[in-house]
This record gives sequence, C-alpha cells and structure tokens, in this order.
Amino acid sequence: MKLDNKIIPILVATIGIYAIFLFISDYNVISEKISNFKINYLPLILFFVSASWIPLIIKWHFLLKNSEVDIPLTKSIAVWFAGVAFEITPGHVGVLMKSQILKTSFNISRTKTVPIIIVEKAYELIGALLASIIGIIVLGMEFYLIIIAISGLIVIFFFMYHKSASELFFNRITKLKFFSKYVENISEFYEIVKKSTNVKVATICILLALTYWFMVSAAAYYTLIAFDVNILDYLKVLAIYTTSSLLGAISFIPGGIGVTEGSIAGLFTLNGIDVSTALILSVMVRILTLWYSVSVGFIALKFTGAFSSRKDFS
Repeated sequence: MKLDNKIIPILVATIGIYAIFLFISDYNVISEKISNFKINYLPLILFFVSASWIPLIIKWHFLLKNSEVDIPLTKSIAVWFAGVAFEITPGHVGVLMKSQILKTSFNISRTKTVPIIIVEKAYELIGALLASIIGIIVLGMEFYLIIIAISGLIVIFFFMYHKSASELFFNRITKLKFFSKYVENISEFYEIVKKSTNVKVATICILLALTYWFMVSAAAYYTLIAFDVNILDYLKVLAIYTTSSLLGAISFIPGGIGVTEGSIAGLFTLNGIDVSTALILSVMVRILTLWYSVSVGFIALKFTGAFSSRKDFS
C-alpha cells in the first residue's frame, strides 16, 4: 500500500475543509480566541487524550490474549498505535493493517486477527452509543434520539449474539473483495468472533470502551475551557462529542472529516455558542483529539514493519 497515495489526499482535503470552516468564521473572533487560548490547559488536554489510549490498548491486548494470540505487550502496543494512524480511512477499515503487521511480524493468520479487529471496533461503537445516550438524556434532547441510539445497540447485539444473523453478516463481509483476502478459514473466523463476544469478554470490553469515551470527551471539554467557553458542562460535551463522532463514523467519509466537525459545531451552536466560535472550537477539538492521536500512530508505523507490509495490504 502506497501510504502517500492513500493518506496525502485525505490530509489535503482535511486542510481544505478546516480552511473553509475558518473562512466562514469571523476573522476577529478567530484572532481573539486564538490569542486568548490558555496554553496552561494544553498539557491537561493532551494528558486526557493520551490517557484515553490506555483502556483501548488494554482492550486490544485482552482480545488478543482471549483468542490465544500471544505476542509481547510492547509489540502489541506498537501494533495498536500503528492502527491508530489509519483511523482516518473510510469507516476505519484501514485498521486492518494491524492484521497484516501481525502476519508479517509473527506469522499469525489474518483469519485469526481480522475478526478481533472487527469486534474491537464494534465495542468502541457500543461504548460511543452508551456514552451518547447518557449525554443525550442530560442534554434533554429529543426523545427520538435516545430511541435511535438504543435501536442501534439492539441491532449490534442482535448480530453479535444471534448465531444465524452473525453468520449471515460475517459471511457477507468475507465475500467482499476487500475482506476476502484476509480470511483463509471461515470456520476459524466464526470461532474467534464467538470467543470475543461472550458475556464476560463483552462486559469488560464495553466498560473499557466507555472509559475511553469519557476520557477523550474530557479532553474536548477542557479544550472549550482553554478557549474560555464555559457555558457547557462536561456531560453535554460528552453527548456532543460522542454523537458527532458516531455521525462521522457512519458517514464512511475518511476520518469523518467535515461531518464530525460540522456536527460538533452545529450542536455547540444549538447550545448557545455563536457560530464563529463553534466552528473554531470544532476544528481545535478534532486537532487535539483525532489528529494528535493519528500523528503518534504514524510515528509508530516505523517500528512495526507496516511500511514493509504495505504491498500486501494494497
């Protein structure tokens, strides 16, 4: 996989979208907000973002161990970080690079690791839905939004625990050209999914995913505080950030770029923040949460063999 051909267009598009957001904003507001940014909050913001990686790393390594994929913890962490670099791919499908890295570095079958990655992302989605429900209740938003979120959870759990439905779902996935090359043994694929979704494993993983969303939302909250915007409490920011992230994910646009930022800005505006300030805040929240993490992920790529594996991944 040629990273330049895949990633550079996304970066260029991101810069373009952010430039449009800032162009729409009032120049005086931008200048004032940036100049008044309380830099002393930056370490706290980056602390919460960095700390939010811990439950996700634990979840990743726990799922590997649960499926008897035994690799050193340090290597497991490095592979996880490499996957973060591909969070900006459409629907996060680029995280399957982790499977190729494990195949290249440890000769672990991709059939064994692809289902772990899919289930791993499913747990993050469930955590986001649960966190958004909590926040939506606090926000006092329309009741139908809660119904939609609960319906989403029901659908996910149905496909996870109803054997016929899960087999149909994964059978369809593995027949897609993109996924088919990662699955050599469909029965082993199903077995890994089953082991990764039992009640005990699911409970642990969902709690870890929830912890992640609560921590990264704290980073978003303190970003607002750093810009002297204190009209939203933490739980409201939690609802806005998780709901917007979900909308960005289901849009299947790389990294949810534009959709997530637009949703954050729109919800900020609906909650009393003026449009120009909301647009600036949405861009800064994403830079300090998503792009900080992605940057660390790209650094990790060098140490995991991802660059030598990219041909196989294309």
